[in-house]
Amino acid sequence: MIKVQNLHKRFGALHVLKGINLEVAAGEKICIIGPSGSGKSTLLRCLNYLEEPDEGTILLDGVPMGGIDTPSGHRRMPGNAINGVRASIGMVFQNFNLWSHMSVLNNIIEAPIYVRGLDRKSAVARALRLLDRIGLTDKKDAYPSQLSGGQQQRVAIARALAMEPKVMLFDEPTSSLDPELVGDVLDVMRALARDGMTMLVVTHEMGFASEVADRVCFMDLGAILEQSSPASFFHGPSNERAAQFLAKVIGRRPAA
Repeated sequence: MIKVQNLHKRFGALHVLKGINLEVAAGEKICIIGPSGSGKSTLLRCLNYLEEPDEGTILLDGVPMGGIDTPSGHRRMPGNAINGVRASIGMVFQNFNLWSHMSVLNNIIEAPIYVRGLDRKSAVARALRLLDRIGLTDKKDAYPSQLSGGQQQRVAIARALAMEPKVMLFDEPTSSLDPELVGDVLDVMRALARDGMTMLVVTHEMGFASEVADRVCFMDLGAILEQSSPASFFHGPSNERAAQFLAKVIGRRPAA
């Protein structure tokens, strides 16, 4: 479903992504882990063109996302073409990014109506089904400021799902939550994984990655240093830098 070839991103003199190559099959769950500053979030933001790559190609179901490489350099696609592909990619951010002046229901129905062209009655029905799925039907008329962080994040997931995306991107979705609120958000994500949603998740939740991921990608210094199954990665990564990282975050060095 997703194919990334030779992806580079620079911010001035800082070379953040250094030739990323990644393929994701439909229904696959990929967890991307690594130290802060390794380029994980930038990679996700490039996938839906919130950040424009300097070089490289991203394909979603064979369709270029955002731009293509040409002999004269990276060429950006027209805005309507970018938005057309972006509509198939749901993204959930660290800090929820709900519209504070809108109710929960209106947050969810806005994009299906104005981007997908869905009629209001159908958009509301879809939103109510999603709210029931995440256990927040009783909050449909509430505003974001009246919700806990965990509730806001679940609404953000429902808002992304309302567009019926082909793939969901999660950028450290639990990092801004109190520990006691993390579980509810992860439960929603686990249910999505069971339903077969294609997911790329940047996370520090090692337990979630080991349980849900089909593949773990370890990033550092703008490169993917290792890709393997959770069992292989958490019990014996082949990359020394990945082994050092795990020794710090889980308190022990994986078995060789």
